[in-house]
Amino acid sequence: MHRHPFIRLKSNRLALLAGASIIAVVGLAGCGSTQAQGLKSAKGITTVTLWESHSPGGPAGQSMTALVNKFNSTHHSIHVALTVTKASHKALGALAAGDAPVLAEISHYDGNFLAAHALESWNPYIGHEISLSVKQSIYPAVWHNGEVKGQHYRLQASAKVSQLTYNKAIFAKVGISQVPTTWTQLARDVALIKQKDPGVIPLAWKDSSAHILPPLLSNGGHIYKPGSNQKAADFLSSAAQKTFNYFRTLYQNKEMIFAHGTQIRADLGAGKLAIADGTSAGYEKALAAVGGKFPVGVFPYPQGSTGQSSNLVQGLGFVLMRGHTPAQYQAAATFVNWFFSPQQQAYWGEHSGFPPVTGAGYQQIPSSFLKSHDGLVVAAHILSSPNTISRPIPDAYKEVQSSLDTQFFNVVTGRESVSQGLATLEKQANGYLSGKSAL
Repeated sequence: MHRHPFIRLKSNRLALLAGASIIAVVGLAGCGSTQAQGLKSAKGITTVTLWESHSPGGPAGQSMTALVNKFNSTHHSIHVALTVTKASHKALGALAAGDAPVLAEISHYDGNFLAAHALESWNPYIGHEISLSVKQSIYPAVWHNGEVKGQHYRLQASAKVSQLTYNKAIFAKVGISQVPTTWTQLARDVALIKQKDPGVIPLAWKDSSAHILPPLLSNGGHIYKPGSNQKAADFLSSAAQKTFNYFRTLYQNKEMIFAHGTQIRADLGAGKLAIADGTSAGYEKALAAVGGKFPVGVFPYPQGSTGQSSNLVQGLGFVLMRGHTPAQYQAAATFVNWFFSPQQQAYWGEHSGFPPVTGAGYQQIPSSFLKSHDGLVVAAHILSSPNTISRPIPDAYKEVQSSLDTQFFNVVTGRESVSQGLATLEKQANGYLSGKSAL
């Protein structure tokens, strides 16, 4: 049995969770929750409360519910009590109230959970309840997501990467026979679409860091100055100049617009848009928006001056909330290990709208399914690439990201020059990273 210096045993109310317990959890979680099967008798059973942050009615929430029910039906000494709710926003408050779940699936915590001493490390369970074969099968960029100073506080469960979806009919109409593999080719293609089919929008882009950093990285840029221990930014670079200028030119030439995901998918579905920037998590939504009216394709972000295509992994991950027993943590780790097993990951990939986070899970998906789900194939290729990195999680990264989003938008839309925007970004980012920001 693993021992933790920070364990705080809860009252018998937690140890003997039954029907009344789930009512308390649901009451705290708020409306819109979805539960798995009802709680069993606590005698001889270790109960693990799990808060999952996806929408209750969405495919991810429904898939997690189905998997939890399956786990409970095959593991008679462990019962996972699932509530689909916004754990990212509610788990810290629940911890302060003394009623946090054992296991929560949260977004990138930006240091908030660690600063509050809210999390237990997964490390004691790796190689024990969580098998080494599972660790080896998880894509490296996914495995290192949520790792701080060698400690794994967050094991990513639903991974998403940025990719481009396109209208094959428009490509055929203007004479584009192959998807672009470099940023230069993409620029030529959108210029051709504008020239030959002026009634459509060539490219719609999302002005957020997950869609800005990949092209920057592919051009040889860095988020942090090398050797700075993530305490200094590196945006005053030729790579940043090249990347910002690239999108500024597309925007000024009216070959690209900025839009949010919902609007981008609506324009794609209406046949008004040739190439839609988005994530692998939005691929199925894009197909739904199109509704079979025309053929749709998908391709990864193009290669930059490095000759490589780069990307950034985001998504929700499992964390252990403090204040529970060693037996509950071991039971939670047993469930997580099961969730990462090939069969369950294949189910997750086929039903949740997210790709599996393990190579073994991807290999379990039938080829017939993959043939009709190009987005899943592209996402798996991106996840397995050594040029795909984990989303940064230092305490100040949330603020750096906000500044990056703002300055990128200002530069591309002409509100500031490239040099002005990058200088402001560098100054603000360094202020946040050094802890000397005016905020």
